[in-house]
Amino acid sequence: MKPQQKTARALLACYLAALLATSAGCSQFGKPEQVEPNIYPANYKADLLAYLRKNPDDLVNASATYMRIDGQNGRKEKFVVFFSGLINQFVDATTEQCGAAAYQPFPELLAAFSPPSGKK
Repeated sequence: MKPQQKTARALLACYLAALLATSAGCSQFGKPEQVEPNIYPANYKADLLAYLRKNPDDLVNASATYMRIDGQNGRKEKFVVFFSGLINQFVDATTEQCGAAAYQPFPELLAAFSPPSGKK
């Protein structure tokens, strides 16, 4: 290989290395995304309704909802975990998790899953 070709290859390699280093320094490539885990959900009721529309099993035959489900097979208390403002878990609640909870009515949830009454 001629000395000029060696020099040209060495310069090209240096140029590419400098370009890569500059690009990596200015981008988010390789850096973990910063997430705030404790962001309060902006619209938790709408998020919960959307989630339950995709996973309706626990709402079959529900007769009342208070962020808790009362149905034919008794009451089911569910525990919803939000992470970074989004639903992360929807699980059966334990007495320790919800025993002292002050439930609020959530009629929108029941209305979304109740069959039409046929009344006018």
